[in-house]
Amino acid sequence: MTISSRHLCNIRRYHLWPRIVIVFFLVQLAGCSTANHSPAPVTSVQGYKTELKSSISTSTYRVKKGDTLYAIAWRSNQDFKHLAALNKIPKSFQIYPGQLLKLKGKIPAKSYRKPKPVTVAKTKKTKASTTKTSVKAPTRPLVKPTPIKTVTAKVTPPVKVKVPVKAKPVVAKVSKPKTVVSNNKLSWAWPASGKLISTYSNSKSGQQGVNIGGSLGRNVLASEAGRVVYSGNGLRGYGNLIIIKHNDDYLSAYAYNQKLLVKEQQWVKAGQKIASMGNTGPNAGAELYFEIRYRGKPVNPMRYLPKR
Repeated sequence: MTISSRHLCNIRRYHLWPRIVIVFFLVQLAGCSTANHSPAPVTSVQGYKTELKSSISTSTYRVKKGDTLYAIAWRSNQDFKHLAALNKIPKSFQIYPGQLLKLKGKIPAKSYRKPKPVTVAKTKKTKASTTKTSVKAPTRPLVKPTPIKTVTAKVTPPVKVKVPVKAKPVVAKVSKPKTVVSNNKLSWAWPASGKLISTYSNSKSGQQGVNIGGSLGRNVLASEAGRVVYSGNGLRGYGNLIIIKHNDDYLSAYAYNQKLLVKEQQWVKAGQKIASMGNTGPNAGAELYFEIRYRGKPVNPMRYLPKR
């Protein structure tokens, strides 16, 4: 029996349909799998306010280029004097890159050794031996003594000499040294004029300072006189930051600045302009973040700032 070409073509089409259906199903399945595994959109987090990762919680820290002892103490919530004593750092508080600092532990006690008594060798006293020697006196011829003439000398009365009286030493009056201003007498002032956005919280995850709102470029003033111990942007979470040391116990910090106007080791007066106000991100308004720390620990600035 012969099969026509038209009939043969229909048979081939009939056998191709299952293959076409299978291929179409595989294509649809592949499309679904690619749609389910498409990457999520990447969102960029800008600004410093979102994440504060500047704190150090380890027991040791390796000093990096640009680090200062004040910045490390600030990040570890410790007193810079404690870290200096713990690592036997001199009063210049200078550290160098690569130096390994201890951040936890007790300050080593000063080792004192009693001096050994000095023994002096006793020397025996020896009596000098004396020898008696008999010496014969030389014989001399006898000479008659000449008579001695008596001379009467005129005695003049003694002359009175005036002895100069010693002048009494002039004792200079020593002025008493000026007493150092105590911590309680520091006159704190608001570092910027603006609305109080957020306040201090003493919880572990809470805020350690206050946020003061304002406009971009507004003046940021030193809250009290002192010496600038940090001026830079190396502490993540604070942006352009300034830290001022007011005395051995108190430090203050000014963060999120647009421009820094003072340098490290510079002395500033109370109310002096030290920076211009910046913002925490492109979508955030201008504000200043302000902290006060007592012996390395954050304290509530509202307890020190005057009431408005």
